[in-house]
Parts: sequence; structure tokens; C-alpha cells
Amino acid sequence: MRLGKAVQVMVFLSGLAGSGMAGATSLEGGTWRCLRPDTPDNIREWTTYHFNHDGTIHSQEWVQTRQGDEIALDFTMTVDYQLSHNGKQYVLKPVLLQRNIKVDRDNLNPFDADALRDLLGYRIFFEPEFGDENHARFEMRHHITPNQRFILHCSRQI
Repeated sequence: MRLGKAVQVMVFLSGLAGSGMAGATSLEGGTWRCLRPDTPDNIREWTTYHFNHDGTIHSQEWVQTRQGDEIALDFTMTVDYQLSHNGKQYVLKPVLLQRNIKVDRDNLNPFDADALRDLLGYRIFFEPEFGDENHARFEMRHHITPNQRFILHCSRQI
């Protein structure tokens, strides 16, 4: 018998509240703005994640790439995820994608049909660690490259 949606969300949120470092907090109902510490100098980017009470996550990513003094690529991408737990870790599954390309000087088209198919088919394994109630480190990895983790340094937006 499957747990009801509300019970699943409560189990998830209590698990997040107990994970990570001492003084752990919850992501429930919060918006976190995240930066990658390894971003090259010619790229500006940020990602926000809003953790809804129903177990879904709404994210928005902004990326701007410069070549010299010119903007070569500038886009935002919004992804809604369904959050689950596979018994070992949290899993984000994309369910809705929207994107807005503002500048694509070199016609890279980062969202062609193949990229969209791949994007909606991937899973992200997610491990949050809390420094305090307003700071966290999100360690993530894609299912297609499980040994390549990426780190996001995140701050709760108030």
C-alpha cells in the first residue's frame, strides 16, 4: 500500500530536517539561491530552488556567458521537479521545463529537441548539508554521470 501524498511529503521533509550537519534545518516552503563555486570567470549564473509543501520543487536557472566584452549566450531555464527518496538518497525528476533564450550569438541552441529529451529524462541525486538555518551545501549528481558531482553553495532567501 502506498503512503498518501501528504505522508510522503512529511517523511521527506522530516528526513531533510535530520540530514546533514549539526543544527540542520528544513527546506520545506523555502527558497534557496545557489551559486557554483567552480564557475569560470566568463560565466555568470545562479539557480533558485523553491521547495513546496507538496513535495515538488520549482527551480529557475540563469546563465550568461561572455566572450570578451560581448554577451555570447544569455538564458533562463525553469524546471519543476518531483522529489522522491529511493531508500538511499533524494531524487529530483524533471516534470516541466520552460526556457527563454535572450541572446544566442553563436546559434548554439542549447535547447534543441535532443537536449530537451535528455533534460526531461534525467534524474538528479540530491544531498543537502546544512551549515545553519539559512546556509546549505547542495551536493548533486546526474544519473548519467554518477561519479561527477557538482556542488552548490546556497542561501535561504527571506
